[in-house]
Amino acid sequence: MQLATGNATANLTNIYGRAILSARGHHFVVDSPPTLDGPNEEINPIDLLMSALASCGAFICEAVAREENIALQQVKVSVAGDFDPRGICGEPVESKIQAIRVKLMLQGPTEDEAKLISDSFTKRCPIYATLIEAVPIDVQIDLLSSD
Repeated sequence: MQLATGNATANLTNIYGRAILSARGHHFVVDSPPTLDGPNEEINPIDLLMSALASCGAFICEAVAREENIALQQVKVSVAGDFDPRGICGEPVESKIQAIRVKLMLQGPTEDEAKLISDSFTKRCPIYATLIEAVPIDVQIDLLSSD
């Protein structure tokens, strides 16, 4: 099996702390955070990382539900990561993300089906698999009512 490769390019603009990110012909603005004197008007790199995990999780939940014929009415994946922003500024503190919390909010599946979806997410998501090697990730399931 040949490996797939993801690519992205960041080009700085003439606005301090702003870059144009390009991936597969798509372009969007990314700002550095206020701790780096960035404009902080657009998404920042930490937001991008959390968004990557959330979106990959949502897609895997959707795929597993389809594969297993689980009646999945709604999926919402919330991701939060804790870090010390002083590290970004070069201060002598740990700059890595210290903890990540994932909440899978699922409407439709039973508890057992939700557990299967969650387990599949942690086994199949390449972003989760990469990040779990570096930082603890707490995954919680929240079953939403159908009302």
